[in-house]
Amino acid sequence: MTRQMVEPTGKRKRGIPMSKNSGSDATSRILGGLAVTGSLATAVTDLLGVALSDRIGLAADTISDMAAGEYDLLADLGLYAFVLGVLAATAGLLRWRIDRKDWKIGAALLVVYAAAVTLIAAYEAYSTGDGPVIHIYLVYTLGVAFPLAALLTAGQIYEIDKRIGIACYLLGGTFALLGPGLFMMPTGWDGLYERFLAFLMLAWFVIMGVMIWRDPDIAHQVSAEQQGKD
Repeated sequence: MTRQMVEPTGKRKRGIPMSKNSGSDATSRILGGLAVTGSLATAVTDLLGVALSDRIGLAADTISDMAAGEYDLLADLGLYAFVLGVLAATAGLLRWRIDRKDWKIGAALLVVYAAAVTLIAAYEAYSTGDGPVIHIYLVYTLGVAFPLAALLTAGQIYEIDKRIGIACYLLGGTFALLGPGLFMMPTGWDGLYERFLAFLMLAWFVIMGVMIWRDPDIAHQVSAEQQGKD
């Protein structure tokens, strides 16, 4: 039998098992706020570093070039703020208790993504030359983990809000298609291209943060049968 999801208006629409006992509360607002501010912080620190530096250009130099330059501390702070935002988004999405394998795998990939960003910010080999160069492998990890997480979670998000779900499919799919092009871009434009890809990622995390902040209040939308009530 097809389960139905009940909206507060009394209307019914097709749905699948979603979160239970979730609502607009202080925790969802904190997690959603951190996801949004963490994403915005990393964009601001990158643009600020480019503006302050007389050797880093927005188009010709990558985010990694800025992070390995004179304003590396500023870049690292932005990345750490972003990691906090990613983990907050992951925690917020897990609070919905969605019982789908694709959703759980997507959430796990977000943790992998956060770990890779942390290593990029913390590991000094890229800028000092000491030890193995792992930066490129971490970039590969980001390039795989993000689009997979976005696409795997988009199906459930589509059930919550079709327009947002379509946006998530587009962001994840566009990144997956264009991501490999970064390694073929001329050096005069690779920085701008990388920042466009970063914009796609940040846009997705901001959308997730807003959704978590608003929290669809699933406990009032899911029928008593789905909530396990008599």
